[in-house]
Amino acid sequence: MPNEDLLITERCGSLGNSIKYTRQGQNGITRREVTQESVANSLLQTVAGFFREVLLPHGYPDSVSEDYFEYQLWDTVQAFCSTITGIFTTQAILKGVGVGSAEASALSATITWIMKDGTGMVGRIIFAWWKGSALDCNCKKWRLFADLLNDGAMILELCIPNFSHLSTEILCMSTAMKSVVGIAGSATRASITNHQAVKGNMAEISAKDGSQETLVNLVASFTGIFLINYFSDATTQWIVTFLLIILHLYSNYQAVTALIFKNLNNLRMTLVLKSYLVVNAVLGPERINKMESVLLGFGTDVEQFCGFRIILGRPLRGTLSLYNSDEVKSLANVYKNRKYLLVPDLKKRAIYVAFEQGESSQDVITAYYNAVLLGLATCMYNNVTLDIYSKRQLHHSTPITRLSTFMKSYHHSLDRLNNIPPQLLLTFNEFVDQELEMFFTALHVNGKLLFNNDAL
Repeated sequence: MPNEDLLITERCGSLGNSIKYTRQGQNGITRREVTQESVANSLLQTVAGFFREVLLPHGYPDSVSEDYFEYQLWDTVQAFCSTITGIFTTQAILKGVGVGSAEASALSATITWIMKDGTGMVGRIIFAWWKGSALDCNCKKWRLFADLLNDGAMILELCIPNFSHLSTEILCMSTAMKSVVGIAGSATRASITNHQAVKGNMAEISAKDGSQETLVNLVASFTGIFLINYFSDATTQWIVTFLLIILHLYSNYQAVTALIFKNLNNLRMTLVLKSYLVVNAVLGPERINKMESVLLGFGTDVEQFCGFRIILGRPLRGTLSLYNSDEVKSLANVYKNRKYLLVPDLKKRAIYVAFEQGESSQDVITAYYNAVLLGLATCMYNNVTLDIYSKRQLHHSTPITRLSTFMKSYHHSLDRLNNIPPQLLLTFNEFVDQELEMFFTALHVNGKLLFNNDAL
């Protein structure tokens, strides 16, 4: 219609069809859906649109984070494998507690089940108390760890038919492991959902994730019924389960490494600072997340390049005992205009950071970077060699080269380690202020990373 008078073009999301509203006659309006698809393709589009509405958040992909599809794809694969493996373990558990055996007692099976559930309840309470505060900041690590632990619990349950006399003990142990999986899995899933909800649609994303998981579990359940009948031999079932566990772990690893968090936790902050100190540039979220370790106990440690552990929010009662009252007063005077206090402990090679009440996210980042610079300066003051010195750009201005130049005029005897004197710390704070201004500029311009004081 070359001569049509177009009034408005409407499109629902980036994947929806375009609808054109044109003038008809003098004051009439005509609505026309724009499509060039064949009948077969149109039917396919209709079916795809139906499943998109049922399973994906409204406005997808604009209403979710850029890593949503890849994460959900691998999460679907791992859920499929986990459900089928769970069917094999359920069969093993029922055999182990005597289902189908004439010698089995209903009372003993009931007691076993009660003890199993009770162990799981206690395990959930203990784990939530012990590690609850670490689940947000190390979301990827705990997510992967939960699935590793879940597979370990399933392997134990598969062994029950061979050790039926220990079925109660094995079930209690596997249930305790699964209780950790339940807490860690649900808590980290909530953190991931919050990350994916870029339009304030966290509840909808959580609901649609539940729908996706239900559909996957339904399909996997029917698949599991077929497999458990087709592979009735115990050895074959072990082989199939082993292959499923490998695929389950691989898909979980791919899922967590697909996540691109834009907030700063301890490890991501360490990676940002390590690159910034050496090359004077902040890496983007994609690079930082790819460099981040997803295994508990692994990853770049801030002590490796600044010589000190940085400990935030820890009580100072043990550390302040190393100082006399005059030294504490001098230390407080050094940081009187800041919303935090840095207390070095040379013996433990740690810098403790205490905050004023009501600190902001930027205050936490500021204190962390200040503590790293203080650790580096203290090492330079005491002539302690660090690996990061050898990586500095000698002919390029970086925080390390600027700090090295600043500390050259200050010398200290080598008989023992000493803290930087308060008078020097006051001058050092002026240097830190300049560095902080440059760091925050680089962080905003180049890094596109968000501040999050809960993560550190």
